[in-house]
This record gives sequence, C-alpha cells and structure tokens, in this order.
Amino acid sequence: MAVGRRSVCALAGAAVLGLNLVISSAALAQASVALTVDANVTNYPATFFTEFRPVTALDMIGRIPGFQFDGGTSGRGFAGTVGNILIDGERPPVRSDSLQSILSRIPAAQVVRIDIVRAGAGGIDMQGKAVVANVIRRPDGGVSGSVSASVTDNTQGRLQPNLNLQARRQWDGRSLEASLSAYQGSGDNHGIRERRSPTGALLLLARSQGVFDFHGVSGTTVYEGPFGGGRIRLNGLVDVNGSGYEGDDILIVPFGRETSLSESTQTKGEIGLRWTRSLPLGATLEVLGSQQLIDNDSIGSYDTPDFTSATVSDGWRGESIGSGSLKFASLETPWGSIDFEAGSEIAFNFVESGTAYLFDGSPLLLPGDDTRVEELRSESFVSGVWTPRENLSVTGALRYERSRITTTGSGGGAETDLSFLKPRLNVAWTPAPGHQMAFKLERNVDQLSFGAFQASAAFSTGIFGRGNPDIRPAQIWLTQARYERVFGRQGSFVAELTHEAYDDVLGQVVVFETPPGYSTPRQYNVTRNVGTATRETAKFTGRLPLDSYGMRGGIASATLQLRQSETRDPVTLLERRLSGEQPVTLSLGLSQNLVSQGINWSVSASTARPGRSFGPSTLSRFSIDPTFNAGLSWRPDDRLSLGGGVTVSGGSNNEFVLFGAPRDRGVPVYSETSRSNGTISAYGSVRRSF
Repeated sequence: MAVGRRSVCALAGAAVLGLNLVISSAALAQASVALTVDANVTNYPATFFTEFRPVTALDMIGRIPGFQFDGGTSGRGFAGTVGNILIDGERPPVRSDSLQSILSRIPAAQVVRIDIVRAGAGGIDMQGKAVVANVIRRPDGGVSGSVSASVTDNTQGRLQPNLNLQARRQWDGRSLEASLSAYQGSGDNHGIRERRSPTGALLLLARSQGVFDFHGVSGTTVYEGPFGGGRIRLNGLVDVNGSGYEGDDILIVPFGRETSLSESTQTKGEIGLRWTRSLPLGATLEVLGSQQLIDNDSIGSYDTPDFTSATVSDGWRGESIGSGSLKFASLETPWGSIDFEAGSEIAFNFVESGTAYLFDGSPLLLPGDDTRVEELRSESFVSGVWTPRENLSVTGALRYERSRITTTGSGGGAETDLSFLKPRLNVAWTPAPGHQMAFKLERNVDQLSFGAFQASAAFSTGIFGRGNPDIRPAQIWLTQARYERVFGRQGSFVAELTHEAYDDVLGQVVVFETPPGYSTPRQYNVTRNVGTATRETAKFTGRLPLDSYGMRGGIASATLQLRQSETRDPVTLLERRLSGEQPVTLSLGLSQNLVSQGINWSVSASTARPGRSFGPSTLSRFSIDPTFNAGLSWRPDDRLSLGGGVTVSGGSNNEFVLFGAPRDRGVPVYSETSRSNGTISAYGSVRRSF
C-alpha cells in the first residue's frame, strides 16, 4: 500500500510541476481582464462573455476560468445537497430540479454578471464550498423564451429525439417561468459471454444481444415576487419517465437460450418555496420548504433452460423538509469584521417497498421483500465568518443532528436513535491577485442507504439478499487543501488534495437463516456497518489559452484525478481498496472560439477507466474503453443557435468470478467474461430564442 501512495504522490508532483511551468510562461504574456471587486469576489460582467456568444447561463458558467461546476449531491436535507451555484445570491429550493437545468433555462441575455465568490465574502452563505458562482439576473427582462430540438443517431440506427420549450415573463420585480421537455430513444447492444471452470474448461459460450428503450416528459414552473414584506420563490416540478429492456442470449455451449425482460416507470412530483425578508438591525430571515413524492413500479423476468423467474416491485417514497435561518448584520471590530448565522432544519423521509419473487412458478419469500422505513431528522447550526484582513477569512460552523429511524416489515423491525456533532472550518487566503488558497475541515454524514433495508435477488448467480432493519449512515471526516491560479482571460490551474476518513462504512457479509416454510438454513447477503475506510484524492485541472502559441481563441484543457483508498474487507478481513474505485482518470480537450464567424468547435478524449468490485461471494473486474467527442456550434445571430457532434463511446470488458461460499473459505465455481461493443453516435441540435 505504501508503494501505491508513493506512486500517487509522484504522479501528483509531476502533474503540478508540469502544469505550473506552462502556466508561469503563459502568465507572463497575459493579464486577467476580470474585474476584482475585493479579495474574495471576482466579477465577470456580461461583456466578458460577448465574444463566446453564450446561449444560456450554463454556457457562461463553462467559460469562467478556474471554476468547476458542482451540481450537488443527493444528501441529507437542503444543507447536504447544495451545489456551488447561486441565483441572485440564493439557492433554488427544489431538490429534483437540477442546477444544470435551472442554468439552461436562464437566457444569457438576461444575465447582468456572474460573481465568483470565495470563502469569506460577506453576506454569502458558502455552505462549506470553497468557491461558488452567483448568477445575477436583470430584474425586468420582459417576455423571453426558446424552442430547442435535437436528434441523435447511432451505429445501431436508433433515433433519439428531444424537444424543449421554455417561456419567461418578468415585470415589476416579478417573474414567471415554465418549461416542458420530452424525450425518447432506443438502442441495442451486442456482445459475447464466456464462462469457464477453475480448470479452464468451457462451460458456456453465448452471443448476447439486447434492445432497450427510454422515454420521459418533464415540466417545471417557477414564480418569484414580493410577498409578506419580503420575496418569495415558488417552484413546481412533475416528471414521468420509463424504460424497458429485452435481452436474448443465444447459447452455443451448451445449446439453448436465455431471455431477460424488464420494464420500469417512475412518476415524481415536487413543490418548493423560499421566502426571505429583511429585518431590523440589518438581519435577514430565510424560510425554505420542500415536498417530494416519487412512485416507482417495475417488472422483470429471467428465463434459462434450467429455471424461470419473475419479479414485480412497487415502491413509494417521499421527503418533507422545512428550514429557517437568520443572518445577522456584520459586526465590525478592531480585529476585522464578523458575520453570524443560525438556523434549524427538520426533515421526514419514508420509503415503502413491496416486491414479489417467483421461481419456477412458485412464490419466493425473502426477508425484507415488504418494508417501510421512516426517518425523522432535525439539524441545528450556528456559523460565523471572521475576516481579519481583506485577503484572509476564517469560517467556523457547528451543526448538531438528531434522527430517529423506524423500520417495519418482513425483514424485521427496529427503532434507532442517532445524533451527530458536525463541525466545519474553512480558511481562505488570497496572497496575490489571481492566486487563492483554501483549507477545509469538516465532518459530514452520508445519506441513509434505504436500499440496505430491502431484499434483493440475482437469479443468474443464485445470490439473494435480505434486508437489514438496523443500519447507521456512514460518517466522514473530510480534510481538503485547494490552490487556484487564474491568469489571462481563460487560463487557470486548480489543484485539490482531499483526505476522507469514514466511520460505519457499509459493506456486505453473509448470514445463514431458515426462511419461513423451509427446514434448512439459506445463505443471504446482508448490508451492515462493517468498519472504517480512508480515501486520498488528488485532482488537477488546467486550462491554457493558446493565443500566444499561434492559435487565436484556442484553449487546451486537462483534468487528472488520482485516488487511493483503503478498507478492511468484511469477508476476508484483508486490506483492499473501496469497491468500484477508479484509481486514475484523465481527460484532455482542445477547443477554439472563432469570434468573427460565430463558431466554436471542440474535441475531447478520456482514458480507459478500470475498476474492481467486491461481493461476499463474488469478485468483479471491469474496464471502460476510451471515449472521444467532437462538437461544433454556430450562432449566425443572437437568437439562433445550431450545433452538432460525434461521440465514439468505448466498449466495456467485464470479468466475474463466482465462489461457492464466502470468499474467505469458498473456492471459485466459475469465471465469466463478457465484452460489449462501443457505439458511434452523431447528434444535431437547433435552438431558437425569442
């Protein structure tokens, strides 16, 4: 393991040295044109983006040097899901409406400027982020909208159309917007499966082919305006989508056929609100609320010459969140300014699932096939920002979380009370214009893994899982150091070093139980809290303008991520990396903006992505081949945008080993390899604004 760490450090050092040499030479010839408001806020006015002819705010975000878009995560409550984008200084209150979608609905013509805010800026709640982008819109932009459509074709001859409609009206400090999108598509895949015994004897050889399809319709609406002496934002979202798959494996050895069918639909609805109001003495009150409901239905079957099986599942889940916070006016002291904020959040989550299994026409009962899980959680916090100097800030926060998890169903019942103290420390320092250093230390709690409460069945391998009513969410201590260098109009270099220490990591082990109606014990996989883990990540991103190298408007970009993780395997008790971890990822890109022609073109490539997964009775290796992309966009005027491109998706290789018992004492039964071919797809798009 020490050798692996030295390799990561060596690669990281080489990457930093090489990129810094390039940046240093380029920085001598170019100076930043962004307007610096103070040491913690850099202002990019609309005129900064004019030469790039952006269509939406999302296009503008992609042109800001050094900024890395973060769309947020599916974490706990509002505080656990925030990304690094603000709209007029505030975060949208709807969790399902992605930041990417929200930005794509804001026309570039209605953006006054974008502020890049670093930790320590007064009046901005960073939520633990080192950098956020604050999109400032025009208060009264009249009526605007767009119609866009795209179609994708691939080597399987499957067309995938997409249609999107957007409309917006702004008047007297109010705005009303709505969007509707619809998509559908299909495709097929081909591959080869080969299964061999531990001695190398051929057990199975099959030619695999499958056809999949997907479709969806989504609608959103947003209202903003004055209310109750403050401002209110109301969001609504409805999304309906579905997918299906038909797989057919022609067995050459032995002779026969295997078929698989699956079909699923999901209906989602969500409403959210945010209300803010100024209070006396410079304080600000913010109230957030959200209600989300999701219905999932699925059916599936898997038939072989040896058996038949079927699965019918019905799931229903929801989340209710309410929160309030109070921001106080800055306090000026001889030692610098201090900002305070305090607040509290309460959330209720539930997941209800029922699954029926059939094996050779007879019902198969599994512990956890009918389950309801409820989580009632509250979190209170207090935070403060101390700015002793204009270029130095220290942010401290203390959050306290309490939750009660209640489980009922065929897997058993349990009630668990949990509490976590979650401190956070951020330090930001700007030693010189264009240079920023940040340090972060915080404790987080993962989202509760609701799937661990439910049963599972893999008929192809004979592995069945039982639900566990008594699990805890994993906790993470995160330490991160970040360095950012911005130069020229588009040049940047960002280095991030992150250490994560996990407690109560979830992992799968084997248990033996006698199910109802049976006289002998059966082997089940079960998810439990199994111990600790660590992960080190080094991530480097760079963008180098090529104007001084003879390519006007050109930008070369690169992203390198190195990961090293370690945990104790809950089955073998040996040290290994985390399951599914990809140690090295690298992507390269080249683009050019031709201002006079209104054309922008780009090419990019990503390296192969290998990884390993570990199950109680299985070992898997997988690798995704390199992927290549090429795109071209043309804006003949301010209202029309045309685009197109080609994507060459790499194939995948998978190796799967099944053991006859848990890996610590079992021997391999067989190993199976499969190969899926890559695809070449081309797309065309058109967008008309009004």
